[in-house]
Amino acid sequence: MNNGYFWFSSHDQFQTLHAMECGRFASKCCSSKETTSHNFWICMLLLTFENVETSPECSMTYPCADKLGQGLAYSKPAQLKSRGGPWTVNLTVDIGTITYGWLKLKRRLYNGRIPGPTITVRRGDLLTLNLKNNLSPAGNELGVAFNHLNHPNTTNIHTHGLHISSQDPQDNVLVSVDPGSHHQYVYKIHPQHASGTYFYHAHHHGATDFQVESGLSGMIIVEDDPRDMSPELSAVSCPDHCENDIQLLFQSALLYEDKVSAFRFLQFFMQDYIGFRNLEKISSDNTTLMDWLSRNVNYYTTNGQLQPRLEMRTSQIYRFRMINSGGYLTLELYITDEAGNPTSNCEVREIALDGIYLPKPRRLRDGQTLLVAGAKTDWLVKCDTPGTYKVTSYPRESNAASIGDIGRYDGDLLTLQVSGAKSLKKFPSCLPALPPYLVDLQNVDQTKVKSRFTVELGPDSSINREKWSHPIKYRYRMRLNELQEWIFLNSDEDSHPLHMHVNHFQVISYNNYTGGVGVATDDDKEWYLVDINDQAQKCYYQHAGYDPEICVKSKERYPAVIDGGLGRSQNGDYRDTLLIPALTNVTIRFIPRDYVGDVIIHCHILNHEDKGMMMAVEIVKEGESVSADVTSGGAYPGTCRPTDRYPPNSAHTLAEEIGRNIP
Repeated sequence: MNNGYFWFSSHDQFQTLHAMECGRFASKCCSSKETTSHNFWICMLLLTFENVETSPECSMTYPCADKLGQGLAYSKPAQLKSRGGPWTVNLTVDIGTITYGWLKLKRRLYNGRIPGPTITVRRGDLLTLNLKNNLSPAGNELGVAFNHLNHPNTTNIHTHGLHISSQDPQDNVLVSVDPGSHHQYVYKIHPQHASGTYFYHAHHHGATDFQVESGLSGMIIVEDDPRDMSPELSAVSCPDHCENDIQLLFQSALLYEDKVSAFRFLQFFMQDYIGFRNLEKISSDNTTLMDWLSRNVNYYTTNGQLQPRLEMRTSQIYRFRMINSGGYLTLELYITDEAGNPTSNCEVREIALDGIYLPKPRRLRDGQTLLVAGAKTDWLVKCDTPGTYKVTSYPRESNAASIGDIGRYDGDLLTLQVSGAKSLKKFPSCLPALPPYLVDLQNVDQTKVKSRFTVELGPDSSINREKWSHPIKYRYRMRLNELQEWIFLNSDEDSHPLHMHVNHFQVISYNNYTGGVGVATDDDKEWYLVDINDQAQKCYYQHAGYDPEICVKSKERYPAVIDGGLGRSQNGDYRDTLLIPALTNVTIRFIPRDYVGDVIIHCHILNHEDKGMMMAVEIVKEGESVSADVTSGGAYPGTCRPTDRYPPNSAHTLAEEIGRNIP
């Protein structure tokens, strides 16, 4: 024996084997007819390893990345389905265990599972949802300032994408369900609600990112009426053909990479209970399991599974309902072959975005679908050649110019195992009509636009040059049924996915950016704005907290998203979550219908939202006052100079708009 190795001979060969690997060769060696007395004793010694474990099994102290339960059979989440009329759902938030092979993690979950159950409602439903918070009050108050991560065990629920009232007892995200308490929501589903794919998730300010990345999200489906669908679409959709209707909720449950938004850091900042933080020592290098996870585990999960395997029939069309419920990363989705190369063996058609049907099925633009955090899409998928394929997210370099500086996920999400004989199946040629509250506003005459507003995403998690305030400060008010034309713009150097509650909005145009450019300071003081046309000149209208002594820095201008690319939504699409890359100016329109009350607008990089990138506007009844706190420090959002137009792209200068009493 030499340095832990055995040296032995037979008539055929010489082999050098590590001691812990010899046992599996012993029986063959000693049963050979050619075994001689020369190696008999070595063979007897090798036999002692026959029943000895050759290497440690994967465990919490001997971790291994390739045995995390990858490739198990696809499984739908638990299903809670309406039968029509009033019904009740009970959700309990508590600590539960999620398991990936040998890996066991303690997380905050709905009803003890990841993800939460899929809730399928029908138009006109009256749904009572009882939310019970079983989390502990211990350690819930971290003693930090407002707009910092806080209250890890206080929760609530947001029905993301539903056209629904924000007033109690409906989708009020300002409710705080404290540890040990409960809250009853009563949702009145609009009788003409757009059928489609939506989701729900925790939304308590300060804890949203932590709880969503822990696992607190689930799918909502507003069920189609088969009478509204073509036979081809009905054949791949619930309620009549649920076997072809595939639910795919993508969550950031296993993202441990070394970034501030990774789950390990969220647990640290939230001062999570030490027993949940995987600080047990591992045997390989005397570090903690959390250290190992941060180096080796960085995955999105699909329905709580890791890269599950979906069995599909050749040529059968399937409907994939896909939601990016992760906290911050963007998905760039497409289908590849088993080796990860683009394939023409599977065809895809987009049929819906953010729960809203497109005018007709369409091919993927640039071969991919972009799903920022909070976004949703429905695909029709057909693979005409048997084989193994993958739904994957891949950040192509060619997308970078239009997507901008934002986290992008690189990894497989689902394996497609396709088998059987080829048949003739055709995609639907038409899709259901949209409900009356989602009319096409692209060609509306400008004279009919009476209300305009600008939403400016800025540096340091600011929105309209301020952070979230409590009690609520309304930055804008609008009247029910009055056509709105808004500008979404981004003066920050990072891209932000912007989400609006209650009403979807229609993308009208992408415009030249002419505003200020936010510049962060080196010493964590407030950011300031420079003029995009003269970056040596600070903006006249300035953030209230800027330091005038800071020297202006040059800033690389991002390629304009107006040039196209995957980061740009198509004009005419209805969305509730839209990527706004750096130095981007987008015109959107919508008509606030049916509901008065708060409308929350925020970045759906949930860490940004928790730190203050959220604001409230209000819908009031027809004829009521629309006075609001539109300005910040005397500056209108999006303006840099006194000669600027407000809102940008309008026909009037700021002074003229003020003269017309525009709020």
